Amino acid sequence: MGCGAQKNSTGLNEKLRARALEIFRRIDINNSGSIDKDETQKFWKTNFAKVNTQALFNAVDFDKSGQISEDEWMAFWEIVKKSGYTDKEISEELDNLMEGKAWVQFRKVDEFVKRDQLRKSSQVQQIVKQNSKRKSLIQQQQSLHQQ
Repeated sequence: MGCGAQKNSTGLNEKLRARALEIFRRIDINNSGSIDKDETQKFWKTNFAKVNTQALFNAVDFDKSGQISEDEWMAFWEIVKKSGYTDKEISEELDNLMEGKAWVQFRKVDEFVKRDQLRKSSQVQQIVKQNSKRKSLIQQQQSLHQQ
């Protein structure tokens, strides 16, 4: 996927966050809060399922655990945005994923992650933690509204 836009330091807007989360939950068929390769292959069915799954895990499974947590998934999309991809480009890719189309390699994200591995303090892990905190705050707010 190409991108001619300048880098944008702001994160995903709420619409893109919701769309990315919707896809994650569609893949997470057992509602465990993480996705594994079996679930991912079922999501893609026969559309090069193993190839797409391996590409997805290479890009998004930051801790190489064989599971992609919701926090890793959302951090990935935040990194896509921070790497300079536009809202329109991200929206198009999310739409393609929702339709079961092939996983796209985000070269700028791959470069970001490779550079991050050389840092003393991982920005990837910071973004994962920020997403975890954000999710906790949202859950707390929802809990308060239900009371």
